[in-house]
Amino acid sequence: MRKLSFGFVVVFVTAFIVVACGRQVTPNPPGLGPGGAPPGYIAIHFDTAATFNFSQYQYMIVFNTSGSGVTPSTQTLQTNWAGYSYALVAYGNGAVSAGRIIQYVPPKVGHGPPGYLGLLTTPQQFSYNPNSNGTGTEFSMLAQRQIFVSPSPSPSATPPSKWTFNAFTVGPGQLNALTFVDSLGAGGYQPPEYVSPTLCMNQQFDNTYFPQGNYIPNDPGAQIISIEISNNPLHPGNC
Repeated sequence: MRKLSFGFVVVFVTAFIVVACGRQVTPNPPGLGPGGAPPGYIAIHFDTAATFNFSQYQYMIVFNTSGSGVTPSTQTLQTNWAGYSYALVAYGNGAVSAGRIIQYVPPKVGHGPPGYLGLLTTPQQFSYNPNSNGTGTEFSMLAQRQIFVSPSPSPSATPPSKWTFNAFTVGPGQLNALTFVDSLGAGGYQPPEYVSPTLCMNQQFDNTYFPQGNYIPNDPGAQIISIEISNNPLHPGNC
């Protein structure tokens, strides 16, 4: 198993923990926005039914930042990876884990799996907490929204304002050849697929999303329970 780099792994320490809705919740620090996100950042909380099994799985939330409104699907062959713009991925080797952000890059010609780039970030731009609820069933990530801007010759380029998303548990291996185990869709890794709401990234919000059906993987460590997405825009406005 390859070694992991932890230069960007940050463990958040707080003084108080309260219990709500059956899980531990850390109150937002003073001066910060939803989910503890400072201005210009998004915060992600990913919860599973049992302790994460990093020896068998990777856990990811995929954002479609193109504005097309397409929900990232588990049926990548049929959809030609439509809606795959960026992914926040938690991965490990059973003993330790790390987080990273990747950008999917469509093939220049024709159909086929995309390439992907691991984005270089500083601890100030991206951080990962492998155990944000103290029970090993939730990780959190904090990411600067400006990371999700594709290279552009225009110095005034801004991130797209309307996003869609999906969350997946996948097997180990390459992130452009995914083996799906669970998703937010009613069918888990099969149809019926998840239909994402549209996220207005110019507005502040703190929303929790749940799977749309009763599909249960054989391993509780692979079962997605909820995804919390929190957004605190640097310059709030309309979409």
